[in-house]
Amino acid sequence: MSSPEQLQLILEPQSKVYFDPIIVLDFQSLYPSMVIAYNYCYSTILGKLAYLNDMKNPENYEEIVLGAMKYQVNKDDLVNQVAYKNIHVSPLASVFVKKSTREGVLPLLLREILACRIMVKNAMKRTTSKKRKRILDARQLALKLVANVSYGYTAANWSVADAILGKGRETLERAIEMVQKGDYSGAEVIYGDTDSLFVLVKNANLEKAFEIGRKIAEDVTNSNPDPVVLKLEKVYLGCVLETKKRYAGWMFEHEKDQGKLDAKGIETVRRDTCPIVADVLEKSLELIFAQKWQEFGKYLNRIVDLMNSGNMRIGKFVFCKEYRGGYSNKAMVPQKKIAEKRVEKCRFNAVLSGERIPYVIVDGPPGSTVYSCVRSLREFATNPKLRINLQYYLQSHILAALRRVTDLLPTEIKLLPLASKQCFNLDCTRIGQTPWCIKCDKNGDELVGAMVQLSRHQKARAKIRRTCQSCQSCSSNLAEKQIEECANFSCLLKQTWSMMNRAEMEKVVENHKLY
Repeated sequence: MSSPEQLQLILEPQSKVYFDPIIVLDFQSLYPSMVIAYNYCYSTILGKLAYLNDMKNPENYEEIVLGAMKYQVNKDDLVNQVAYKNIHVSPLASVFVKKSTREGVLPLLLREILACRIMVKNAMKRTTSKKRKRILDARQLALKLVANVSYGYTAANWSVADAILGKGRETLERAIEMVQKGDYSGAEVIYGDTDSLFVLVKNANLEKAFEIGRKIAEDVTNSNPDPVVLKLEKVYLGCVLETKKRYAGWMFEHEKDQGKLDAKGIETVRRDTCPIVADVLEKSLELIFAQKWQEFGKYLNRIVDLMNSGNMRIGKFVFCKEYRGGYSNKAMVPQKKIAEKRVEKCRFNAVLSGERIPYVIVDGPPGSTVYSCVRSLREFATNPKLRINLQYYLQSHILAALRRVTDLLPTEIKLLPLASKQCFNLDCTRIGQTPWCIKCDKNGDELVGAMVQLSRHQKARAKIRRTCQSCQSCSSNLAEKQIEECANFSCLLKQTWSMMNRAEMEKVVENHKLY
């Protein structure tokens, strides 16, 4: 069996932050459409063009190998098909008969699946029941997935698979060429990926971008056989292209939409990062696309102050990465460390491959590695002396994610040294032996502020005890010891309680000289 010869088209993006509209167009069910439009199937293929040329010399002509089968093509039948133009040659020189001669099994199957999906989607529009609409939506999505994976099944025969892939690539390349050469107000293709293309329209507003997008979609659709359809999917009014398959934009699906953030491949949609990174990046992108530069700077400063104050829930700092198993003994993988500790405590508590392991990174002694600072949620929650390593989260994750965007802008983000851990006053950079520095220890206003915060903490702790009644069968308030022993680390109240204990507000007030 021959080896695969074709790959999907992925253009190298022009990495930049764009503020002009970007039109995103997408071919609907590209590969199933190629199968139907050009009758690609294992039941309609005649083999490679090179094999058929050997028929001129019968002594050199051998059986054609197609997958696990061998067969011969009748010379007279082939001549008749060529004479009546009933054959189609794929971009990689595989020969297929047209539908007029024989309709393939795959095209017939996919045509019925897609027709059924359209019928289900029409039923969705007519129904008024939310429950039934969800059921129908799940069914149409299932039909879509079945249609798309049919291409994967044909990979058992690379000749058919390459024909589908090659024709899809050729269709996308032809669409890109039409946009570049067409009269579309200077539209420029800045990125293309498999079945979609991103078109930049400079100096245009949202309405103009939608108008141009619809014209491009109509022209490309008319230039292709049925059922190949190019659809205007959305318009980005503000977009950042980082690398292949990593982008985000402020998305509009219609002219009257309010717009929302849409992202692919970056930290806002990835599951292997912590929530604080996703939240900060999402809000930052929103401000950048709106070109609110002063608000962007103030927002980052507020986040740093909030993190440094210790008033942020532990859940915001939790990584939840997949345990893959099969790690070597020398592998320095956080998931592996947590999994080994679980087994040490109980051999029946083994981690399964594919399971996601939550953990946090805490402060360690000078020179310690990140791996040595990995702690499970239970370890962190039960040890009030542990502190989140804010410097690591800021430098290695939050700023790293932001700089992948801001490096494409004429701006720079710098992180000033965090405030002293010894002084309670975040605006003070002096260092002392107690929670207060020498200056703040004599300032009555600082003591009053700390006492106000202590009062707030006490009220919040009382509220948590009252609220936690819902987690137990009896109606009496939970004692503090019971809350400490609570094992529900996904509970927001438990996370808040744990972080409040680390604030040590009683110690801060008691250690002030004027108290």
